[in-house]
Amino acid sequence: MTNRTSLVFLSLLLLLAGPAAPGRAEMSASEDTKRQDADPGRGDSSAGQANMDTSSERAGESQEAERVFEYPMNISPLGKEPLNVKWDDEPGLGKVGTVTARFYLWQKQDEKGGLLEFQADNAVLFSSDQQAEMDPNQGGSANVLPGSSIRAIYLAGDVLFTEGQRTFRAEEIYYDFEEKKMVAIKAAMRTFDEAYGIPIYVRADKIRQVAENQFAAEDMTLTTSEFHLPQISFNASKIIVTDTTVADQKEGAATKSSYDAQMHDVRLKARDRTIFYWPFVRSNLERPDLPLKSVQVGRDRTWGMSVETRWYLARLLGLQEPEGTDSTLALDYFGKRGIGGGIETLYEGEKYYGRILGYMIHDSGEDRLGRHSSRKNLEPPRELRGRFRWQHRHYLPYNWQLTSEVSYASDENFIEGYYRGEFNVGKEQETLVHLKRIEDNWGLSFLGKVRINDFVDKLEELPTSEFHWTGQSFFDDKLTFYSDTQLSRFRQRYASSNKTPGSEEFFAFATTRNEVDMPLAVGKAKVVPFVAGTVAHEDGMGFYRELDGGTATRQDGVWFGETGVRVSGNPYWKVFRGVKSQLWDLDQMRHIIRPHLTAVAYTQDESVIEQRDTLNVGISQRLQTKRGVGENRRIVDWMRLDMDVTWVNDSGDSSAGADRFIWNKPFIPPINSFSQTVPGRDRRGTHIFGPRRNYFGADYIWRLSDTTAVLSDMNFDMQSGVVQQCGAGISHLRWPSLQFYLGSRYLRRIENGLGEKGSNAVTFAVTYALDPRYTVVFSQQFDFDYGKTVRNDITLVRKYHRIYWGLTYSADASLDNQSIGFSMWPQGVPGLGYGKRRYASLGSSAGY
Repeated sequence: MTNRTSLVFLSLLLLLAGPAAPGRAEMSASEDTKRQDADPGRGDSSAGQANMDTSSERAGESQEAERVFEYPMNISPLGKEPLNVKWDDEPGLGKVGTVTARFYLWQKQDEKGGLLEFQADNAVLFSSDQQAEMDPNQGGSANVLPGSSIRAIYLAGDVLFTEGQRTFRAEEIYYDFEEKKMVAIKAAMRTFDEAYGIPIYVRADKIRQVAENQFAAEDMTLTTSEFHLPQISFNASKIIVTDTTVADQKEGAATKSSYDAQMHDVRLKARDRTIFYWPFVRSNLERPDLPLKSVQVGRDRTWGMSVETRWYLARLLGLQEPEGTDSTLALDYFGKRGIGGGIETLYEGEKYYGRILGYMIHDSGEDRLGRHSSRKNLEPPRELRGRFRWQHRHYLPYNWQLTSEVSYASDENFIEGYYRGEFNVGKEQETLVHLKRIEDNWGLSFLGKVRINDFVDKLEELPTSEFHWTGQSFFDDKLTFYSDTQLSRFRQRYASSNKTPGSEEFFAFATTRNEVDMPLAVGKAKVVPFVAGTVAHEDGMGFYRELDGGTATRQDGVWFGETGVRVSGNPYWKVFRGVKSQLWDLDQMRHIIRPHLTAVAYTQDESVIEQRDTLNVGISQRLQTKRGVGENRRIVDWMRLDMDVTWVNDSGDSSAGADRFIWNKPFIPPINSFSQTVPGRDRRGTHIFGPRRNYFGADYIWRLSDTTAVLSDMNFDMQSGVVQQCGAGISHLRWPSLQFYLGSRYLRRIENGLGEKGSNAVTFAVTYALDPRYTVVFSQQFDFDYGKTVRNDITLVRKYHRIYWGLTYSADASLDNQSIGFSMWPQGVPGLGYGKRRYASLGSSAGY
C-alpha cells in the first residue's frame, strides 16, 4: 500500500469514527441524543446536550446565511521539500487530494483578521468541485485553492491547528469547513492564564467540535504542569463545552456565563491518585472547575481540630448558575464545638445587587473571646446557634435608590466568635429600609430601622427623613447656600441583659442647619466667610450635658449660631531643575506649599448646647520629582508633610484623648443616630464633642524609591506638653527575595480604672526567600508598656513544580490562643487550597 493510499484509507477510518465527517455530523449527534434519552441517569441528557442537533442546524443555517463570500485557501510548503498535491476522483467522496510534504494552510475568515490555520506532515483534501486543483489565477499564486470547493480536510503527523484563541496539537485531525465541525485524536492544547501568570494544559484522547460553538472531549486532563504525570490535575471522562458568548461580547470582554461546561466522572488527582471524585459537575469554566472551593484545616485551643470547607453550590448540584450569581455552600467541623453549615449567595443584576448569608451550628462548646477571665469559657444561651443576613440595593427610576437589610443573630457573642473579622471592622448588624434620591445638588431620604436582636441596645428610627441642599449658588455666585434638615421619630431599645433600662417610649427629634458662604478672592487666596444657624428639638432625653461634663437643667429645644471664615491659599511653588541624584532617584525637584485656616465662633441660648470656639491653622507641603522612563515617566510626591495647629476655648481636662479637627467641617450634629452606645455620643448626653484640647498634628510620608517608603504621624498636646500618639514605620521591597515592614505605634498612658496602660507597640513583618524552593514568613508585635509579645506568626513555605505547601505556628496573646496550621495549594488556583494562607497573600503566580 503506497503512502498516498494509506492517507486516504486512514482518513476514511476517521470519517467513519468521528461525528464531524461530511454527511455524518448530524447523524452522530442525533445518535448521541437518542442514547442519552434512553438512559435518563446520564448527565448528557441536560439541556445543552439534548439540543445538540438544533444547535448544529442553527450553526449551519447561520453560517450559510452569513457567508456571502468564501475566502480562498492558501497552502505553502514548510521546509525544503516542495509541495506535493495529487488529485483523484474517489467513488462516493468526490474529488480527493493528497498532500505528502509538511505544509501550512490558512484561510481568512472575515475582514476583522480572523484566520483558520493548519500545519501537518500529510493531509487529505475533500472537494465537491471538479475545479479544485490549484488555480494560478486566484490571487496570483499557484498555491491558492477556491474556498468554496474544499468541504473537509484530514491531517496527520504533528498537527497544529489554530482557530481564533484556540490552538492545539494532535496526532490526527479531521475538519469539516461547511459544518464547522472537527474531531482530533490525541490532542493537547496550551493556553496562558494572564490573571495568574501561568500556562494551562488540556489533554484529551479525543476532542470533537460538534457545532461552531460546541465542543466535546473524552478522557480530558486539565493541569498547569508540563509533565506527562502532573503533581495536581483535574480529570473528566467526558466534557461538553458550549460557548454562549453573544456576538457583541466577542468584541470585548466575555461575561461570567460565556461558557457552559458539563463534566462527567470528575476527579482531582495528586499524581496518579484520586483525592476527590464527583459524578457530575456543571461549570462556567472559571477556575477551579471542581465543586470544591476551598479547604481549611487547623487546630487551636478554641476550636480544637477544625475542617472548614467551601463548595460551589450550583456545581455541586449539577445546575447552571444564573449570570451574576455566585452561591457558596459552607460545611464545617469543629472538634470542640460541633458541625455547622450555611449558604452565602452574591447576586448582581443590571439595576440591583445584594448578598444573602445564612449559617447554623449545633454548638456544644464554649466561647473564648479574649484573654481575661470575663471573656473566657462563656456558655452560649442555646446549643443551636446561627445567623441570617440579607443586604440588597436596587436602583429605581428617577434616580431613586432603595437599600434594605435584615440582620439576625442567635446571641450576642455569635458574630464575634465565628466572624471575628466582620465583628471588628465590618458594618453594624442592622435591620432597615432606606430610600433616597440624589438629583443635582440636593438629596432626599427616608429611613426605617428596627431592632430584631433583643440582646443589643438599638435606637429605632420609625421613620427618619432627611433633606440636604449643597452648594446652591445665589446672586451670580456671590453667595453659596448649604442646608441639612432631619425629622425623626425615635425609640431607644435596651438590651434584655441591661439591669437599669431607661424609657422605651417613642420621642421626636428635629433639627435644621443652614449656612451661607460668601466666596471671595483676596490676592492669591480664597477666603470664604460664613454664617450658620442650627435649631434642634428633642423631647426624649433632651439636652442636659455641659462642656465640663456636668449636668444642667434639661432643655428640649435649643439653638446656636456660628460665624467663621475658611481660608485656602493658592499653592506657592518653586522648581529646582539642577537637582539630580541616582542614589535617591531624583530628576529635578518642585517644592509646593499650600496654607489653610479655619476659624469659627459659636453663640447659643443654653449651656447644654455650648460648643468650643475653634481656630485651626495648617500647611501642606510637597516635594515632587520625576521618575520612570518612557511611557512610565511620571511626577511623584517624594516627600509629603501636612501640619496643623488647633486652639480651642474652654478646653477639657488632661484625660482627653487625641482628637482630630476636620478642617473644612468643624460642625458636628447635635445627635448621632448611628452610635452603638446608649446614649449616643452627641451633645444630648456627653461632653465628648469636637476637639477638646490645644494640639499640634503632623503626617509625613517619604517615598525613598518605588519600593521603599517611610511614614509617620504625631499628635502633641500643647497644654500638657506630652505626645498623645505617635507612629512611624518603614516598608521595603527588594525583589525578588526580601520584603519587610518595621513600625511602631505609641498611645499615651492613661489611668481609666480598667487596667489599660496605653500602648507602645513595635511591629515587624518579613518575607524572605531562602532559595527558589523555601521561603520564610515571620511577623511579631511586642508591646513595651505591657512588656509582652502581642502576637507571633512564623511560616515555612515549600515550593514544588506548580504546587506549594506551608507550615505555620501562631501565638496570639491578646486572645490567649496558640495554633498550628498546614497549607497546600496549586499555583494559579489560590481558592483551591488546604489550610489558611493569609500570612502573605499566598496563591499568586509568584507564590507570595
